Amino acid sequence: MKDSLLMLISFFKKPKETGAITISSKYLTNEIIKNIDFKNSRNIIELGPGLGTFTKAILKKANPDAKVVCFEINNKFCNYINKNCADEKLIVINAGAGNIRKKLNKLSIKKVDCIVSGLPFRNFSKAKKEKILAEVKNTLNGNGRFVFFQYTKDISTMLGFYFSKVKKSFVPLNIPPCFVYLCEN
Repeated sequence: MKDSLLMLISFFKKPKETGAITISSKYLTNEIIKNIDFKNSRNIIELGPGLGTFTKAILKKANPDAKVVCFEINNKFCNYINKNCADEKLIVINAGAGNIRKKLNKLSIKKVDCIVSGLPFRNFSKAKKEKILAEVKNTLNGNGRFVFFQYTKDISTMLGFYFSKVKKSFVPLNIPPCFVYLCEN
């Protein structure tokens, strides 16, 4: 309950930044996680992890030598994740998605295998969406995957300009229901 309250308060303070009123359901988490190739993933990025619902599931399944790098602009969420998801594989960066390459270069990570996102794209300008999608595409390796969810289908047409394969599924058992996208180069 405490987690949901923190998320709700953050949403009311900055709805365009937080993007969600509550933590993701186990059904949404499972849909996201099933699209990650853990066997072949050494570098996994999460954009907008919120309170770390996906982060916890990723850390459980990630290879022991994997790095899981979370980009979160909400400092309270960063502190929460560091405290509640402590793991030697985890790196939490208090920065936005527009800084992926710059921050990864500092960690000596050239390309990543998978990027997971909970970013509220609907709340972003077209220019910001384009910048983030270009950053994601340029950060993924040749077989990399971009797995993310949205509450609307607004971004669907934009994805074809960045990725050769785009699949979409629907998760009705989440508040609110949402779409999960799997994008590949």
